[in-house]
Amino acid sequence: MARPPRDVPKARKPRRSSSFLLLLILCLLVVATACAVFAERVRELRALRAVGPSWFFPSRVYASDFPLTAGQLLSAGQLEAQLRARGYHAARSPLGIPGTYASTNGATEVFLRGFLDGHDPDGFGGPERVRVRFQGLQVVAVDRGSGLAGASPPDLEHPPRLEPVLVALLFDKNRVRRSWVSIERVPMVVQEAVVASEDRRFYQHIGFDLRANARALARDVRAGGLREGASTITQQLARSLFLGNQRTLARKLAEIPLAVGLELLLSKRQILEMYLNGVYWGQAGTVGLGGVAEAARWYFDLPVDSLRLTQAATLAAILPAPNLYDPFAHPDEALEHRNRVLDDLVVAGKISPALAASAKAEPLGVHQGPGPAERYPSYTGYVRDVLDQKLSKDASRGWGLDIFTTMDAVGQPYAEYELSRRVAALGRGLQGAFVALDPRTNAVVAMVGGLGLRTGDFNRATQARRQTGSAIKPIVYAAAFGLGERALTPATVVSDSQRTFGSGKNAWTPRNYDDTYHDQVTLALALCRSLNVATANLVDEIGAGTVASFADRFGLGRFQAVPSIGLGSNETSLLALTNAYAVFANGGTLREPSPIRVVVDGEGKELLRPPKEAESVISPALAALMTGLLQDVVRYGVAYPLRASYGFERPVAGKTGTTNDFNDAWFVGFTPQLVGGVWVGFDRPKSLGRAAAATALPVWAGIMSALLRDAPALAFASDAEVQYVAIDPWSGMLPDSAFCQSMSVPFLPGTAPQIYCSEASRFGEEAYPPDSLYAPDSVSYQSGEPESAQAPPPAENPELYPDSTNPTEDDSMPRIHPRGAGRSGIRR
Repeated sequence: MARPPRDVPKARKPRRSSSFLLLLILCLLVVATACAVFAERVRELRALRAVGPSWFFPSRVYASDFPLTAGQLLSAGQLEAQLRARGYHAARSPLGIPGTYASTNGATEVFLRGFLDGHDPDGFGGPERVRVRFQGLQVVAVDRGSGLAGASPPDLEHPPRLEPVLVALLFDKNRVRRSWVSIERVPMVVQEAVVASEDRRFYQHIGFDLRANARALARDVRAGGLREGASTITQQLARSLFLGNQRTLARKLAEIPLAVGLELLLSKRQILEMYLNGVYWGQAGTVGLGGVAEAARWYFDLPVDSLRLTQAATLAAILPAPNLYDPFAHPDEALEHRNRVLDDLVVAGKISPALAASAKAEPLGVHQGPGPAERYPSYTGYVRDVLDQKLSKDASRGWGLDIFTTMDAVGQPYAEYELSRRVAALGRGLQGAFVALDPRTNAVVAMVGGLGLRTGDFNRATQARRQTGSAIKPIVYAAAFGLGERALTPATVVSDSQRTFGSGKNAWTPRNYDDTYHDQVTLALALCRSLNVATANLVDEIGAGTVASFADRFGLGRFQAVPSIGLGSNETSLLALTNAYAVFANGGTLREPSPIRVVVDGEGKELLRPPKEAESVISPALAALMTGLLQDVVRYGVAYPLRASYGFERPVAGKTGTTNDFNDAWFVGFTPQLVGGVWVGFDRPKSLGRAAAATALPVWAGIMSALLRDAPALAFASDAEVQYVAIDPWSGMLPDSAFCQSMSVPFLPGTAPQIYCSEASRFGEEAYPPDSLYAPDSVSYQSGEPESAQAPPPAENPELYPDSTNPTEDDSMPRIHPRGAGRSGIRR
């Protein structure tokens, strides 16, 4: 009997096909992802927001423009200074050349250059003629005339203005000048010359020229290395964006797929635009030249729009070997190669043989343009730091930004010159810093971070933090006057009797500058004369925490709420302190200081403007009161030499500050047009030997006098918001000429005292004649220029901090004789 057949097991199907399919899908995903990443990378590069091996665009920093509008306060002298700062020169009327001006009776004619180099959203256009008419110190009309035949039309959507001034380029480590221009701005003759010379079949191939690359590859293999290029324009672009400039066979092979990818993603016009903006074009002194715009500026001192046939051929001739064909270093070689480019244009059918022959007869015609702008390192370094915080760490050095700042083209060089000259006159080894702000906007119009600075040096205006000394006292008194229902007034009296705060190791006994003390003084006099003990007693009354809170509100950061806070034991920067004083000048509002007007990228997209919002710190009335009191500090207080010795006659408010052992000297002051702060000292703290009235004050006077030269001397508008009342500076009562002194003091309406001082209120003290309030102090200052007004060290003493027994503050002001009868504490 036959056995039943066994079940034969089914053979398993091989899994090779499924694995292959999975691998294929995986590969396709990888390729798709790589293509997507590549496409995004190209998009970023087009937007100038990413960098490749040769794709860094330094940012261009411009000083402020200067709009011309009817109604603005402006003198003819100020306008002329702004014109000279931009290189305008006087000429006869009628004007025929941009960059000239002519002064006539009551008017100034200007042929404006216009502004086409950057993407300024506040004005962009060609040259035009304007006539600025003055009446006194005000512009009454700005008449606009014609432009320049053949040039770009003027910008009629914005007021006419003096153009921004290029002051610096912010480089990456490669230090290559490169700026972006659209392909529309590159003349067709330039495009044709480059294509005819570099890649004649550019518009026919798909990224690489098969015949040319095969021929070059065969020769390279035979030679055992890279000997012949034959790269297309697209391959050269791919190399600069992704590969670098290493001459290897592997890099040469890698160019091809990248070039094809670029061809798939971009049009020929876009590829040529990127190539013309990115290609290396030689050296401009210590920096490289990248892109056609910078090449046009360096070799011909012309905007790229103005290039003609021979200039286009010269630029194309330089490209293959910029060092060999440098027309300044090797004019014969450059001329010979330029003529070969003209022949290439004939072969390409772009020009006729006759035109080529005519062009060959012309000289090279090169004219070296301006070198790299690297002026004002403190200011431009500050700009770079701000952009690093607001945008990105690489933005200022790689995105090709146009950075339009608020730097005053006249004021910044004045500030650098005057700070250096006047600090050097005070003694060897000293350093200083200066900041000027526009009180209306908190725009930084000038900044100097030290003497003899270079790019990258330490900026003492923004980076150094030092004790403020008595320069902090206006914040203390603003806190006292801003306590709401408990608010004090300038007539409030406070004890100026010496006392010890704390006990044991924390004991602290402040002293006045001349070891003279008073039973009581008004707050107006205490601030005016910078009395240390009175201020310490005031802080004790209102609370150190209250003062610390006000300091934070004024943008000074979190101060330690210690008894010595009112005498300047905390540290801050010059910029922050100057900006705090701008609160008084700006009606009680705080804004972040900024050197930026507007920042745009290489395509004109606006990236950054300072915020317009302002924070209300104190009321406008309190700001007006403090402005009036700080004017008194200059009239007959610690800043008295500002007028008496240093010749600063215009209305001004401010306060000096001197720290322990005269280590730091400050003065921060403001006029209706400008807030300025100066610091003088040694980097490693040691005694200046003199206080701020003899160090910081003359430096400030010299700089601010230069910055405000020719500007109208305006009164403070806030003076109308306060009521000036004569009071006795010791009792705070209304004066009786037979018994009391008289000091004119600002008050908020309705807060002035109503009681007259009398014989009974003399407290047994002898009366002093009223004019003794203004009598000169025992410390005399000579009149004349600040550097000649070097008095012997005043008999003044620094304020005490808990670890010191040396007082500080200067007594270079008129003497006020004390009154009082043993009273202490605060009387409202």
